[in-house]
Amino acid sequence: MRLPHILSLLGILTLLSVVSTPVLAADRWCYTERPDAVFCDDFDRYCVDPPPEPERCDPQGVDIRNGWAMEDVWMPGPRCGWAPGVHDEYYSSYPYCAKIGCQDGGNHLGYGSTGLGDEIRTKYGASYGAMLATDLTPLTMEFTFTGRSVDKIERANVYVEVGHGRGGILQDGVDSLTNWVISDYCVPCGDDSGNTGYWPILCRQSPAPANCADVSTAPIIPAVAAGVMAFLDSNPCHCGEATYHFPTAQHLAFFNGRQWYTLRNGLFPDPGGAEPAPGDFRLLPDDAQHWVRLTIKSTAVLVEMRAGGVLSRCQVPLAYRGPFSSMVMGFQPPCQLAPGTWTCNGAIDCNGPCGAAQVCCLRGSAGGGTMAFDNVVLAGGQPYAEPGACCFPDTSCIEAFHGDCQMLGGEPAMPGSTCENTACCPPMPVDQDMDEDIDLQDFGWFQTCLSGTRTLPPTVQCHCADLDHDNDVDADDLGAFLGCMLGPEVPADPACIP
Repeated sequence: MRLPHILSLLGILTLLSVVSTPVLAADRWCYTERPDAVFCDDFDRYCVDPPPEPERCDPQGVDIRNGWAMEDVWMPGPRCGWAPGVHDEYYSSYPYCAKIGCQDGGNHLGYGSTGLGDEIRTKYGASYGAMLATDLTPLTMEFTFTGRSVDKIERANVYVEVGHGRGGILQDGVDSLTNWVISDYCVPCGDDSGNTGYWPILCRQSPAPANCADVSTAPIIPAVAAGVMAFLDSNPCHCGEATYHFPTAQHLAFFNGRQWYTLRNGLFPDPGGAEPAPGDFRLLPDDAQHWVRLTIKSTAVLVEMRAGGVLSRCQVPLAYRGPFSSMVMGFQPPCQLAPGTWTCNGAIDCNGPCGAAQVCCLRGSAGGGTMAFDNVVLAGGQPYAEPGACCFPDTSCIEAFHGDCQMLGGEPAMPGSTCENTACCPPMPVDQDMDEDIDLQDFGWFQTCLSGTRTLPPTVQCHCADLDHDNDVDADDLGAFLGCMLGPEVPADPACIP
């Protein structure tokens, strides 16, 4: 072996002896595990000086976290709580994860959000700013989470959401998944650990908690989400029970665009899969890892969770059916609802018992409720633009999504176009009657479209006579037409139009 090779080997061995961290392959999770993703965040590049992708932050095992770098991706929500931050414990892939929730004096809940427009345009093209989930092209969202320690998970209020137009600064209380009414006073039921005697109860659930409207009348929100939601506890005082006297969560929560469900085995059917799913969507304490995957289709979503090696699975009907263009992580500031309505109560005083406010910076349950999230992934789906005209070779037209039009064999026009303002031309525009020859019948139609130079064609369909595509039908177009005109029953030459 040559000496330079020996020195190189010694250098590698020395480096391995210094770096007491997992192998590099595990530090490139997004690039090795989900190269198909539209958006993927393993939170491992939020450093003081991020290296070129896909390298991780700290090749020497030095903690150089940079929360500002994370805020460039996950914009912190205003006013309330702490936004998700970079954390160096309880990760699913080394070296970092996102910690959500805080244990400051008020334990206020916060959130971060991110728009996906740039990622979607990078993957699918500049004309697309959103994605659509269909049965043929489902959209999947995956993430992992842990309660970190002790029993924080059952007191948490955090979720990961994929929605539409909800990146950036959300309007507090407007289209919130978590608008609420106030509970009874809980202190008489027992010690509340110095927190508050009142607790929020989320209204978007069934059966409707006291003072909440029937959830079937709730407006649909452009979002699908999953997480841990202690505020779904409609009996947070737990009077007469040997338990904590504040809200708790025992199972995964899922939001379908209209309401939250506390998932349990048997609540929704299990459509089956590659392996049995006997789980009950039960949340595990301490630092147990929970893996969640939502497979969003046209009218339903397959919800899967693996915790402690046990798989839970069910299929839930969807109320919101896309498109999707943004993500939220945490807990969006909600408002207190007027009793029996879906309207914020309009109060502006936030000094009352966590309640009498248009938008209240809600506090988590006693003991914190902070959680760690990692490996957030959005993949699949199809690119989405606003529906537009879809032209078929027989010149018929429907209005459809871009991807649907192509799958049906049509040619999509501009997003937002309609069949009324779009010319669906024959495969050979000069053969208007599509009889495979260019004769006087076609010329008769062409004459009706002559507009003159710098004058728009007289009808929408006459744009098919604009053979040089300069927004008029003039002598230049006439010359091109006559060059194609060979007479009846003479096969037209498809190459006669340049």
